[in-house]
Amino acid sequence: MRLTLGLHLIRQGLISPEQLIDALDFQEQRRPRIGQLALRERKMSVRQVLEVLSKQTESKEPFGTVAVALGYLTAADVDHLLIDQRRQTPRLGDILVLQNALDPESLERELAAVVRAGLADDQIVL
Repeated sequence: MRLTLGLHLIRQGLISPEQLIDALDFQEQRRPRIGQLALRERKMSVRQVLEVLSKQTESKEPFGTVAVALGYLTAADVDHLLIDQRRQTPRLGDILVLQNALDPESLERELAAVVRAGLADDQIVL
């Protein structure tokens, strides 16, 4: 069973669905885009990123898929960029604390409870 931290916190009555939505919106706004990361790491030029974005609009394929198809990135490059993206995206629990929806002690307690219940690792999205 895949369980998100946000859903767990709602089920525990610690946050409201609205607080989760606000935190997820905040997280999405601060998630670096793959094209931005590719530019920052000098894996792609501005022209290449714009071309990928144009093709992506037509195909609805993920940025990385289009960039690989055009020969601008390798699959390994995309994997590296996705790892960087995940590292640079604020964690949901941290956002909830920042927004005063949850206190740090409650976050730690619930994360520990999720781990004890065996719902951690690949099964929970933090």
